[in-house]
Amino acid sequence: MNPIDEKPTAGAPGATPPGQDGKPPTEPAAEIPGPEREIARLEQERLLLEGQLQRTLADAANMRRRQKQEMDEAKRRVVEGLTQELLPVLDAFGIALQTFDMQGGDPQALIDGVRLVRTLLHSALERHGLQEIPAAGLPFDPARHEAVSLEIARDLPAGHVARVLQPGYLLGDRVVRHSRVVVASAPAAPGEAGATDPIDDQKEEKEN
Repeated sequence: MNPIDEKPTAGAPGATPPGQDGKPPTEPAAEIPGPEREIARLEQERLLLEGQLQRTLADAANMRRRQKQEMDEAKRRVVEGLTQELLPVLDAFGIALQTFDMQGGDPQALIDGVRLVRTLLHSALERHGLQEIPAAGLPFDPARHEAVSLEIARDLPAGHVARVLQPGYLLGDRVVRHSRVVVASAPAAPGEAGATDPIDDQKEEKEN
């Protein structure tokens, strides 16, 4: 065999390794998505986000509906409990009127019945946290008392509550109604200014 005709085989000395023939190795070209495929992908994402948004809104609406139902149920239970507490008061009214009629219109029977009704009503409200605001003989407190007028009182220091015209009430720590009171005022000595007017003080406090 003529040695000139022999060709070097792969791996043999003198053979050219792949990629070393002077040309760079070829790599597969990156596939660029077409506009139609990108639009389809964005449409799928939009549908997914819309579905998530609709589910979130539905869950929020269900939660609001459950909360409203729970609040309505709580209010109903409170009203029902208070109604049960007040039913004996209503019964006492009926008993008082019936006794008044049976005793030929005896005023004392009616008075006793009204007193019983007041006691029952007061007890029922106390069980729900209602308390009467103490006022008579105490220093005037604009946070709990409402001064209606002044009167000279010899047995009380100026600025103290002389009389209670309408009692006030607390529900827990909150004032439900202020006590309407008459405040004691000492007579001014000759040549001296009068006592401080608590009515003016409470007006200034409300304005501030």
